[in-house]
Amino acid sequence: MALVRVTIRDETGTKPFMKLQTITTSLAAAALILCGAAHAVPAVAQQDIPPYTTWQPDWDQYHYDRAHVMLGKVADFSPYRLTVARRNGAVQTVDLKHGTVIYPTGATPSQGERVALVGYYSNGTFIANRVILRM
Repeated sequence: MALVRVTIRDETGTKPFMKLQTITTSLAAAALILCGAAHAVPAVAQQDIPPYTTWQPDWDQYHYDRAHVMLGKVADFSPYRLTVARRNGAVQTVDLKHGTVIYPTGATPSQGERVALVGYYSNGTFIANRVILRM
């Protein structure tokens, strides 16, 4: 018994299987890209930032979520920049982004005032979403 090899080609000389494989691979790649984009979550949403808008009683005893809250006293304040003297003696300047909310609404941080910054760390930099003053 002899084996016969048959190659089917279309009018352009391309094997139909190659066209089908190329189309299938392209569709699979497009589906992966689109599904990945549909499931993408903004970086801020992934941080699970607590929804604090008022001073929490535990903060007076320095019981707080150190990954999302920074406590201290206002050392200096200017638009978009807040310098905080921390309990451990470190003085840290935090740049406030457009959209950072200061609570109570309408208040302005003043030197010596207790403050809580609520946000998250990104590559060693604290990103403040909210500034809460202890009134």
